[in-house]
Amino acid sequence: MTDTPLASILAKVSNNDIAENRLILFRRFLETELFILIDDPEDPRPKVMQIEGGAIMLAFDCEEKLIDFAGDNSFFISMSGRRMIAQNVSIGIALNLSDNGEGYILTNEVIEWLMKNTQSDKEIIQRKTNEIASPSIVTERFVGFLDEALAASFGMADYAVLVKDLTKSGSKNLLLIFVGSLEHYQFALAQQVSEAFSLSGIQDLILDITFCKSDDDLVTKALTVGLRFDLPELEKPIQPKSPGTDPDNPPLLR
Repeated sequence: MTDTPLASILAKVSNNDIAENRLILFRRFLETELFILIDDPEDPRPKVMQIEGGAIMLAFDCEEKLIDFAGDNSFFISMSGRRMIAQNVSIGIALNLSDNGEGYILTNEVIEWLMKNTQSDKEIIQRKTNEIASPSIVTERFVGFLDEALAASFGMADYAVLVKDLTKSGSKNLLLIFVGSLEHYQFALAQQVSEAFSLSGIQDLILDITFCKSDDDLVTKALTVGLRFDLPELEKPIQPKSPGTDPDNPPLLR
């Protein structure tokens, strides 16, 4: 059975249930397409089980694991963990539960924490400042989560630069500057950054977000001191050429 990023971190958490591993687990849960057990395909609500800690639903990171647990005639729906959270789930979620007791349960308290901390509450600021410095105070975990989030944001901006904001004396603010982003992408970018920041476990820093043009003075300085993240471009569809229109590839004559 193919291993998945979620299964890998679940194994790591079961062997070493520390905060760092749990935060990575939460991140993988949100981005994984999950198969959720249901009772009736005509009423596709998750099947609920009662355990000592309360009610749970059952989710698996692949169809084979669901069938191994529930049988060939079981029904399921699929959605990402992020979509599940957005639907205000009010019970716990068991991940990759098996007959031998393996699996991991995200309790109702964890689900509530994820709902609270993965919604965008980052301020999109409009002020301009050149009082910035290298983001040396940032954690490696946040940089990794941010890099993952932006690597999946195809065409939403040209690039982003992370700096430390020195506008206020003694400030511990981080500032993420997006360059070349259209307005209708800005909320989605803020959402992804907010999620990465929350799941990195940073307690004593504040992150602000701003959007600039490439010729802005702030961008010029940020590129000299900050940490740059290049966002992938959208692939342009190949336009078919009509026969005979390409002089380097003439049609074959019969």
